[in-house]
Amino acid sequence: MSRFSLSVRLTLFFSLIVLLVTTTLSAVVFYQFGEKINQQIERNLTDTADHKAAEISNVLLFERTNLLSWRASSVMLDVVVDDLDKRITTELINLKQYYQLQGDLYVFNAAGVLIASTQPDVLKTQLPPAWQTQQDYALVFKHEVPFINGSVIAHVTALKPPQLKTQGYLVMTHSWEDISRLLAPKDSSFALHKAHEGNHGSADLFTANGVQTIEINDDFSERPLWIFDGISYLGSISKSVSVGDFSFQIAAFMPKKLALEPLLELTKNLLLAAALVGVPMIVLVSLLSRLLVTPIKKLTATIRTIEDSNDLSIKVPVSGRDEVADLGHAFNRMTTRLGELFNKFVVVEKELEDLNLSLERQVIDRTQQLQDALLKLQSAQTQLVQSEKMASLGQLVAGIAHEINNPIGAIYANMPPLEEYIDDIKGTVEFAQSCMDETEAQKLNAHMAQIDYTFVTDDLAKLLNSQKQAADRIRNIVLSLRNFSRLDQGEVKTVRLEEGLDSTLQMLHHHYKDRITVEKDYALNEMVECYAGELNQVFMNILANAIQAIPDKGRIFITTAKMNDQAVVSIADTGTGMPDEVRKKIFDPFFTTKEVGEGTGLGLSISYGIIEKHQGMLTVESELNRGTRFIIAIPLRLIKDA
Repeated sequence: MSRFSLSVRLTLFFSLIVLLVTTTLSAVVFYQFGEKINQQIERNLTDTADHKAAEISNVLLFERTNLLSWRASSVMLDVVVDDLDKRITTELINLKQYYQLQGDLYVFNAAGVLIASTQPDVLKTQLPPAWQTQQDYALVFKHEVPFINGSVIAHVTALKPPQLKTQGYLVMTHSWEDISRLLAPKDSSFALHKAHEGNHGSADLFTANGVQTIEINDDFSERPLWIFDGISYLGSISKSVSVGDFSFQIAAFMPKKLALEPLLELTKNLLLAAALVGVPMIVLVSLLSRLLVTPIKKLTATIRTIEDSNDLSIKVPVSGRDEVADLGHAFNRMTTRLGELFNKFVVVEKELEDLNLSLERQVIDRTQQLQDALLKLQSAQTQLVQSEKMASLGQLVAGIAHEINNPIGAIYANMPPLEEYIDDIKGTVEFAQSCMDETEAQKLNAHMAQIDYTFVTDDLAKLLNSQKQAADRIRNIVLSLRNFSRLDQGEVKTVRLEEGLDSTLQMLHHHYKDRITVEKDYALNEMVECYAGELNQVFMNILANAIQAIPDKGRIFITTAKMNDQAVVSIADTGTGMPDEVRKKIFDPFFTTKEVGEGTGLGLSISYGIIEKHQGMLTVESELNRGTRFIIAIPLRLIKDA
């Protein structure tokens, strides 16, 4: 019976193992990466759909935001009320040129007659039915109107001054061709679905052959394939996006062949890698089998020789005096020596590794301790200096306020009696004139002319008024000093910071109207526990400084937000800004950049103290000729033991 040699059997055995391992690894890699590729394809399609929806939404939201801001401008409301057609047309043309609008702007009066437009030769046109709405804002999607070529998208808003009836309508159009270009197919095809009732309804599919209508249902994501024009596609749909009352979704479709190219490429690469690994491994196994069997054959022959010769001096399993025996003895000695050296090396290496790890940990721990200590020292030093400065100044200011308040109170209280006494003296002089004969009256009039009695009495009233204004100013300074020294603590209340900001803006409105635009982004809208009156004083100081920092026209940006457990208020202006040397001193008491008599230098110092009292932070960012930004951060709830 014939049998395979040991080398052949070893070659076949190890070749089979190599093939099994290669096949198993290829299958595992293909499964894992195939799943990831399929998931990535689905994510890519979803991201593509979301991106395209966001792209269209951004265009529409940008136009909507601009339209509502233009509607609220005083210029637009004034010209519509006065029905000044030319002025409105000029305003619309300027807006279109400045914002580089793709469409046109139209203004209709309350009777629905077009009185101004950036489109020529359409005046006196009646308001189209599609644009007639009772809502404050409406987005009219793809439609047609008689005086515009092609389909358009229209943003319609009513022009309504506060507490008045609707004075007209402001309309912005956008060419549908511009939107359709965004949906033109490239690597992917897109469909636009008006999401009125969930995912039910039809959608317009944009293909290279034109626009088709497809049906979209709730099982969109579970549908494996879509077939258009004889081509299979994979599809995914975006989240619903809303612009006003209008909502839509974008579906993205990619040809299955194109989408599965990475999977096909993976299969080719795995087959190629298996071939490149398997064939050399089989050849290597064959060579190794032969190399392994050859010394065994030689050893077997040697053992048989020993058996034939009965030489008991030759030991087994290593016997004989040939190269195999020498190799065996040398190998045994070598392995024994190497084993000893290796054991010593392992012990020494372990000891060195332990020492290195211990030293690194000690260095890292010590460095971290030093850094923490340095940070704590710097923080403690800063807090100590600020606390000492504010405590000393508080005591000093409290004493000054008390000392000034008494005499100025007396001066202020004496003003009304003094005015009455002067009026009595003037009345007495007039009464004396009426009681004298003509000669005595002439003498008295001559004396009054000599002392310039009329000028003295008139100027005396002006002097009293000036003294009263000075007394008022001193009283205000004393009040600021008392606030600075925290004599008036107020009460803790739970309020909305936005209401305090709006109230402060209302109080300051006459200072900035017609020259400063206030832009608000209120995202906090949450009740905050605080000293409401003192916090409003902070808003008043910062907003008043922002208004004064804008010499001509500019803007003020106010935002509120919630970060972790803190309420954050940001007040920025486009004013003159300040250099670094001024910014570093801005919270120091009595520091001011205003002229003498225009400011006490206490407003921001008091504001800083008020925010500290709220366990918060008041910071400032400023750049010369670029504007200033104050950031207020306070906890939503005060810590009672703080």
